[in-house]
Amino acid sequence: MIKNLIALAKKNNIDIEILTDECKEYSVEVLNTEMTNFDINKEETYQIKAIYNGKMVVLDVENLNNQEEIIKTIINNATLIDNDNQNRLCDNDYKSNTDTSIKIDMNYIKNELLKLDDFRKKYPYIANIESGFEYIEDRRSIDNSEHHMDDMYAYLKVGAFISAKKGDINKTTYYRLYDNKFDIEKIRKEIEKYIIDLGLALDATSIKTNKYKVILNNQVVNNLLGAFTNAFYEKSMDMKVSPLTGKLGKKVFSDKITIVEEPINDKFIVNKHFDSEGVLTYNKTIVDKGVFKLPLNTLEYAIKNNTKPTGNASGTANMYIVPGDKSYDELIKELDNGIIISECHSFHAGINYQTGDISLQSDGFLVENGKITRALDMIILQTNLFDIFSNVLEVGNDLKEFSRCSSGVSLLLDNITISGNID
Repeated sequence: MIKNLIALAKKNNIDIEILTDECKEYSVEVLNTEMTNFDINKEETYQIKAIYNGKMVVLDVENLNNQEEIIKTIINNATLIDNDNQNRLCDNDYKSNTDTSIKIDMNYIKNELLKLDDFRKKYPYIANIESGFEYIEDRRSIDNSEHHMDDMYAYLKVGAFISAKKGDINKTTYYRLYDNKFDIEKIRKEIEKYIIDLGLALDATSIKTNKYKVILNNQVVNNLLGAFTNAFYEKSMDMKVSPLTGKLGKKVFSDKITIVEEPINDKFIVNKHFDSEGVLTYNKTIVDKGVFKLPLNTLEYAIKNNTKPTGNASGTANMYIVPGDKSYDELIKELDNGIIISECHSFHAGINYQTGDISLQSDGFLVENGKITRALDMIILQTNLFDIFSNVLEVGNDLKEFSRCSSGVSLLLDNITISGNID
């Protein structure tokens, strides 16, 4: 069917390529002692990239059955385009020789998730534990008249939404794990840490507004890096909607900050060998010791700016800040007196993506003399992208994958504004 559509497009003077995405997903959800959902889903989608009379058209379709209609839509859409943006089709070949699928036992996983309810007996303040498991297996291929590429990756996700209650006070937290195996002992150990912290949060208070030494834990740093990923793209800088506009080749962060993207590295759960445009990916340094070295792009902007395509048309893969030498516990001791930010909320509302300004409602802990003394809430991380990555005292060694896009390390920072509600 793909070859037929390519041939039909050629008869109509259209150069075409088809990105096929076959996704298989198994999932199970549990609330306390009851299974609430079990689902097996298989989906196949297509993205068509076509060039007609020098105009590029992109269509997303569920199937390729009505090929005449697809050709008509391409021609009609091309006539409506009034720009001269240049593009091209994939000119690479790649064939995956590795099956990265993961063997899973859904019945075993379901039963282990149900056993998480034991934590409600051990910690009576826990009201509910709503946990879930997902296994995702994704196969991608790109075809045009001259080239073929195919690749696959698989991973699993575990999540647990935990709620606690003490009198009229209710608190929640969310645990997530991104991995290539279901290690229940690791999962239980990590969830218990979240539960203990949640118990402390039931007695949380605020603080005075001031500038503090601060630790941002690896999950918060991962979320911040993910939120500002678009700032590193040529498109954002060309449109002047990136806080990094005009800063290529300049020092923008502390020399302790090196940001890399390594889509091909076996230490990570998923390797991505090409992007959605068929550009081969490669490992790259985006920020080197604080200097902004390399913007990310798509084919369109690589052609427009006469730069090398970076293989990021479908986002980043394994982007992270290069870890330092200090463990998380060592960072707390070095913090001595300050604040740990363990969770931030409302990223979409609390971030100005053009200026880099950050105002995020947060939860965390007060540290006194190198020890956690109490939990904090009703506080706001009031800062800026450049303040965070410029006021770095230490980079932690606790690199953790939170998605196939990015990973995080904890950061010890100086002179960061935390707004509270205590006079």
